[in-house]
Amino acid sequence: MATPSSTNSVALDRIAARRYLPLMPRRILWVGVAIALVAFSSIFAEVRVGVLLRPATAVAVWKFLAGLFPPDLSADFLRIVLRATTQTMAMALASTLLSIAFALPFGILATATLWNRTGLLAGEVHSFAFGLGAVSSRLARALLGFVRAVPDLVWGLLFVAAVGLGALAGTLALAVAYSGVLGRVYADVFEHVDPQPLEALQSTGATRMQIFLRGIWPQALPHLTAYTLYSFECCVRAAAVLGFVGAGGIGYEISISMRLFEYGQVLTLLLVFILLLTVTDAASRYLRARSVNNAQRVRKVKAQANASALMQLIRTSGRLALRILVLPLLIGSFALAGFTPHTLSQAGIATSLVKFVLRMLPPDLTWSFLSSLGTALLQTIAISLLGTLIGVGLAVVLAVPATSTLAFVPGDSPGRRRVIDRVLRWLLFWSTRLVLNILRSIPELVWVLICILAVGIGPFAGTIALGLHTAGVLGKLYAETMEEVPLWPVEALRSLGARPLQLLVWAIWPQARPLLSSYTVLRWEMNLRAATILGLVGGGGLGQAIYNNVQLGFYSRLSTLILVIYALVLASDWIGERLRVGVA
Repeated sequence: MATPSSTNSVALDRIAARRYLPLMPRRILWVGVAIALVAFSSIFAEVRVGVLLRPATAVAVWKFLAGLFPPDLSADFLRIVLRATTQTMAMALASTLLSIAFALPFGILATATLWNRTGLLAGEVHSFAFGLGAVSSRLARALLGFVRAVPDLVWGLLFVAAVGLGALAGTLALAVAYSGVLGRVYADVFEHVDPQPLEALQSTGATRMQIFLRGIWPQALPHLTAYTLYSFECCVRAAAVLGFVGAGGIGYEISISMRLFEYGQVLTLLLVFILLLTVTDAASRYLRARSVNNAQRVRKVKAQANASALMQLIRTSGRLALRILVLPLLIGSFALAGFTPHTLSQAGIATSLVKFVLRMLPPDLTWSFLSSLGTALLQTIAISLLGTLIGVGLAVVLAVPATSTLAFVPGDSPGRRRVIDRVLRWLLFWSTRLVLNILRSIPELVWVLICILAVGIGPFAGTIALGLHTAGVLGKLYAETMEEVPLWPVEALRSLGARPLQLLVWAIWPQARPLLSSYTVLRWEMNLRAATILGLVGGGGLGQAIYNNVQLGFYSRLSTLILVIYALVLASDWIGERLRVGVA
């Protein structure tokens, strides 16, 4: 006879089965769609696995690796490296300052709480000024979105075509590209401040600018400072890459050395580039942390009314001396970045830019040209999908030994660990961390040039290059995410004698899965943007079409390609948002 407990168990099993069975066809459908996407992407990305297995490929890779050593440390070349590094830093600093000058007014105009929403502007809803401000705010936000969507390397190519080769083109390109990023960030920060001080100011009859200066700006300043420093860090990375399209800096020297097969020079430049990024990252983190700490101490400093006049004088003198020292640095950065009277007068920058824009208008929207972009567009999408898939696979393999929770075993865990075992775990952990750092520190365009040596020019080289760079980025994110999950489930399973693989499957993965999935989707969106420019150095896709049309002087087609990239980025943002909602 069935007992109540067994009857209840059978009923629960039937309920679970009814809920689970409808999900099976849907899951099978999604698996089929994924397989079809990989298959079609492999066709358009021109994947040739057999090429990787050829002896000639191994010989080419070995020849490249052997040519890297020893690095070129001759005095003549080191002077070139120093000049290129200084120029890269000058471009980054000058472009950051210019992007702030452009982004701040557009960020204020794009702030919805000042122009679009009726909370602070209840008395002006039906006025002409309110309508004009609302329209201008939406246009400003749309312009920032367009500027942000176009990759910085494409801006670099446009400015090189407009004003010529050199650091000036790169600085202007970065200023435009990052003004879109900063403007959008500034607007978002301005919108999310505490509204109570704003409402108090509005109740006293304050104008928009008074509300902004007295209510929004003081609250937003610490966040603006932190993100602007992060933007400078990104500008350093971008400035080093813009040289691949002739905009000066380290990237230009790497491109020349690769074309001349001077691999020892390439290694020297890459080491300097990685060192430059490491120093910039560390300095940026330090300054961001200090700006946040200073903001938190403002009230304490103001409360110290008994501070001596001498100490106040010393602090004021120190700030003044620092500003005096910074001023020549800023002036020198603009000079090294190409903003000299001779360069500006010789380039005729304003006239050149106007003529170039006029040659890009109207866009070429003929069917013959639009239909010719189908293959390049599908190649770009295929490169992004397969590059992300390759990166995810490599990242998973490298992230597991790079996770300290799995690599190192606490001394109080069950079982004895030999010294040799601990040494091997330590070596494996730090070697995989080093590999991840190298993979993500080398830009995608450099990886493309390296992969071209192995598999030749085309989208397959771009796919492998994107996968290698993605593996470094995602591997680090995966490892750090798995390290930051709550440890009590891990410790509970470890106390029962669970092995690292069991800890990963049953304790770490269930907690980290949503965030890991979100990172993966976000990286695909970024890879789609990157895939549009890999063709500038032979990686296929839309970048190849952009490069060809610039070389041929077909600027009306170039504007069409920029619009296609913009539409592609908007579509990827929409798809990515839906995927993140689905995995949340």
